[in-house]
Amino acid sequence: MDNISKYIETNLVIEEFTNHDNENGQEIKSYYLNAKADAIHCYSTIKKYLYKDKKILEVGGGIHLLTSFLNQEYDITSIEPGKFTHYTDQLRNQIIKKNKLKIHTTTLENFKTQDKFDFIFSMNVLEHTDDIQKHLNCCLNLLKDENSLLFIQCPNYTFPFEAHFYKWFIPFFPTFTFTKLRKKNLIKELGEKKYEEIIKNLNFNCTFHKIYKLNMSISFIHPLKDIFNRLDTDKHFRERLLKNSSIKIVVKLIKFFKLENLMINLFPKSLCPYLILKIKKF
Repeated sequence: MDNISKYIETNLVIEEFTNHDNENGQEIKSYYLNAKADAIHCYSTIKKYLYKDKKILEVGGGIHLLTSFLNQEYDITSIEPGKFTHYTDQLRNQIIKKNKLKIHTTTLENFKTQDKFDFIFSMNVLEHTDDIQKHLNCCLNLLKDENSLLFIQCPNYTFPFEAHFYKWFIPFFPTFTFTKLRKKNLIKELGEKKYEEIIKNLNFNCTFHKIYKLNMSISFIHPLKDIFNRLDTDKHFRERLLKNSSIKIVVKLIKFFKLENLMINLFPKSLCPYLILKIKKF
């Protein structure tokens, strides 16, 4: 078990922060376990960019499991607007209080600081921004110099699958699919409040081609190796993704015929379900 897993399981045990006897206990626990899996995965992808003498900015810290771990050794600041459910916000506040973190409860676009950062990263944030280009420019403006790096992981809606709903959509028509064709069934499945919260916070312009066209120094990393590795090692990620029966069948076929390496070599980055971006200040 790696260091971040041990740290979270020892220092950020959910039972210390919340009462699971309340009616929202199971939902909070599920959120916590998914946040833990995402924190561990995110750390595995960024750790090679971390140096103790560098200033780090995390955009979208969630309940700050990763922030807390990194705060032991690194100079890290985290931005998170919050506004989760009441109990999840309480959980976040308790974690912040325990760890004395440098947290700003705001969006990146409203973040006011004179600091500049050597490394800025986010995971599953870009698809929730109102204006992708504006968000990226705000990040770049906070980088210290041309040696600094912005590292982003996010969905690619060129691939017609939405991982918050775990549903397919008509290619190039995600908004029509989820606000017209699938709306009634999604409300029945999730409840109107949760459906509205998800749909109003999704930006379907988060696609390879639209980001590629921006006038920025962007390097796209092929994500399939990362995805296949996470399917093998991350139980909660695997369970989340395979909730969709067709995805489950496709993954089984890929595994059965041992097609992982072939797909990594031949499948274009532009059509992958996920994007990994490295952007330099220009």
